[in-house]
Parts: sequence; C-alpha cells; structure tokens
Amino acid sequence: MIYVKLFGYFISAAVLITSLAIGLMGARWQAVEQSAYAGARRPWWFVAASVLLIVFYFLALNQFVSAAPRTWAGWLLMAILPLGWGLKAALVIFNPQGRAAVSSIAGDQNWRKVALARLPIAILLGILTWFA
Repeated sequence: MIYVKLFGYFISAAVLITSLAIGLMGARWQAVEQSAYAGARRPWWFVAASVLLIVFYFLALNQFVSAAPRTWAGWLLMAILPLGWGLKAALVIFNPQGRAAVSSIAGDQNWRKVALARLPIAILLGILTWFA
C-alpha cells in the first residue's frame, strides 16, 4: 500500500508546510488566500495543484481498493478525508460567502491562530498514515 502511505504523508506534509508558511507570513498570507479563493477564476497554480492532488488520490484509492487487508486508519484516510474535502469545497471554495469569510481574515495574530489550528490536522493525518 505504498501509494496510500505516500498520499497520506504527502497530505500531512502539505498541511504542515502550509501551516508553517501561514504562521511565518501572518497577514501576508491573506494575499495567497485571496488569489486562491476570492477571484472569479482560480489561478493556474491552484487548479494545477488541485488536479495533481486528485490524480494522486485516485492512484492511492485504486491501490487501497485492490489491496487487502484494509485498516481502519486506511478507511479514514481514503474514505473520510474526501468527505472533508467535499465539505470544505461546499463551504469555502464554491460558496461566495465562504470565500469572502476566508478572504476577510486580517492581522498577523488571526492568521497565526489559523496556522496553529491546522497543526493538529497535520499530526492526525500523519498518525493515520502510519497506521494505514
């Protein structure tokens, strides 16, 4: 289940790295968020990253479905995580009010709170991947 593990560690590292970037950049991170969420069109880098993530997910999912045995952590990583993505998409990415809320976060301290709130997610994803 190498693709499942690679996928999980990649996602965990991505959350950790973006959390560190948010923490270090503080309010300057708002420009990144606004470019990704506030415009009428998504920037090319956002679309490319999303497509690559989805392709990587489906490679891992294909391996997960065809492999045995499947662990509870693997189920959480491969089945529940996409539900979280769907919820985020519904609340933020495809919802103008959600995009406005994310784009309106201001101040270094507020962005650092966001960064700290994301760290447990990175840790949880890493633990799930370890047990997957």
